[in-house]
Amino acid sequence: MHGAGPGGVADVVRRTVGLQAQTWRGAAYAVRARSTATTWSDVSLAQEADRSVIRGWFMRGTLQLVATEHAGPLLALLAPKLIKDSRRRYAELGLTGDLPDRAADVIESHLLANGPATRAQLGAVLVSAGLIKEPTGQAVYASIRHTGLLGRLCYGPGHDADETWVAVRDWLGRPLELSGELDELARLYLTAYGPATAQDFATWSGLPVPVARTAIKAVATTQYSVEGQDLAAVDDLAGREDVRLLGEFDPYLLGYKDRHWALADEHRKHIHPGGGMLRPAIVEGGRVIGTWKHSDHELELFDPRQVDGLTAEVEDLARFRG
Repeated sequence: MHGAGPGGVADVVRRTVGLQAQTWRGAAYAVRARSTATTWSDVSLAQEADRSVIRGWFMRGTLQLVATEHAGPLLALLAPKLIKDSRRRYAELGLTGDLPDRAADVIESHLLANGPATRAQLGAVLVSAGLIKEPTGQAVYASIRHTGLLGRLCYGPGHDADETWVAVRDWLGRPLELSGELDELARLYLTAYGPATAQDFATWSGLPVPVARTAIKAVATTQYSVEGQDLAAVDDLAGREDVRLLGEFDPYLLGYKDRHWALADEHRKHIHPGGGMLRPAIVEGGRVIGTWKHSDHELELFDPRQVDGLTAEVEDLARFRG
């Protein structure tokens, strides 16, 4: 894939069942931490040229970068509850009754006829159609997200201030097949995140705990008990002692209900400062030992000491950005 190294972009995203993508930067650095030779441009090419990965709203209704073949099954399993849970917010924004679905029709039709569009452009289209009053309010983003949850829209070319959205049918040349098996999703989750609990799977996916528990029980092949807590897995994988620099919003810390084994309570505020933020983390042998900054690669270790491999990791950040 365009020179992407071992464990290329789509493979990394596929194996992790999606990477948190509130920021494009966070998703890109999550790919770097799980591969050996990928670059920033490889991640863009995977989304915009190969289209082997899609950025949209999936687990928990948050932005994720997922493998294209996983997009339809994930939406089939997760979107109905996400849409139901969003109805109150839709109403607060004036999107009552069938307005969200009508907005989705208008948005998709515009994208199919005109190609990639910005938020401002889609806001103007919705105002022109008489569906919303203001082209810059939160109702615009809610309508875009709703269209995405229906499997009809995803992110297109550009990132951050230059981001656009596209119609899935146009972008992929076909609609998404909205069908999936819950047990298969549970198996993929345990393969990527196990050992884990049913509560972890529910937290990661956004599914109700009873539903998550049934699916985990159906696919787990190995069971562990740690500190009185039952953990399920589908494989017994050896631990790793590597030092890795994880980007902001990395799923290693967001894929579970509780990560106290990886992040000690006394250090949580350094990684979770509040406001829904999750700072970049330095991980050694699976445990968070510090944080770092994207801007200048400044490191802050909780316990300052010599850490083997840390210099090489910092150097790899420069290689990744090119």
